[in-house]
Amino acid sequence: METAIRKSKTKRRLLCLLFLVPAFAFLVYALYVPFVWNGVMSFQQWDGFSAPQWVGADNYAKAFTNGTSRLSLQNSVFLGLVSTAGSVLMGLFLAALVFKVYRKEGAFYRLMAFMPVMLPAAVVGLLFTFFYNSDMGLLNNLLRSIGLDNLTTAWLENKSTVMWCIALVNIWKMSGLTMMLSFAAMQMLPASIFESSKLEGASYPRQFFSLILPLIRPTVLMTAVYTLTVNFKSYDIVSVMTGGGPGTTSYVVPINMVKTAFNFGDFGYAAAQGVIITVIVILIVVLMNRVFKGEKYEY
Repeated sequence: METAIRKSKTKRRLLCLLFLVPAFAFLVYALYVPFVWNGVMSFQQWDGFSAPQWVGADNYAKAFTNGTSRLSLQNSVFLGLVSTAGSVLMGLFLAALVFKVYRKEGAFYRLMAFMPVMLPAAVVGLLFTFFYNSDMGLLNNLLRSIGLDNLTTAWLENKSTVMWCIALVNIWKMSGLTMMLSFAAMQMLPASIFESSKLEGASYPRQFFSLILPLIRPTVLMTAVYTLTVNFKSYDIVSVMTGGGPGTTSYVVPINMVKTAFNFGDFGYAAAQGVIITVIVILIVVLMNRVFKGEKYEY
């Protein structure tokens, strides 16, 4: 009897594994094979047509010494860190506000804050291209209307402002995600912890920083990691808003990779840039997990 039960369980497990094989094979083919191939190609010089030539670490050395590649790496790191920090802080601020609003009004505000996340990146880029326009843009017209004409400028053509403008767009687009996930985590907290803190005379800001924020830290960290990867991959918004300009001032790694591979026919060099930015993201994520992991709380 026991032998028959064991055989039945073994058959079920094998059947389950059999159904998982197609999904696992597709995952390996679509994700891991290109990843490994990209790593191998980063050590080669290949134009997409002729036979690839092994060049060792020359592509990596070129990525760190070439002015355009180095600038694109710096811009990607800038966008990744500034946009992630800004969107997480803004999302937490919005979540803290919405958490204290009545249910019906809160649902409306959450929808308004989350709508930018749902918009395609290309649409967002086009929208803010008009917003930052030096002649007809809303920002410059607003500054003129309040008598601050001296502050108006060509925001996307100015080398000192263009990257900050793009970072603000990323913050506007991604802060709604942090808000929604943080709000969901806050709703999962038991009401008893708020009641006990109220009895002790704690104000809402004190509750948020001393009680709520430590408890939802894992959710905030997860959101920050996801937002970081999205911001490091910024291509659509930058491409639509500036195309990498003025000149190469707003070049980021994805734009430089596309131009290197398809405009100049150097796929190996483009692959090396992709590997470098991937390693940078992994290192930042590991550092974030170590620094912000904190203690685990039970409630």
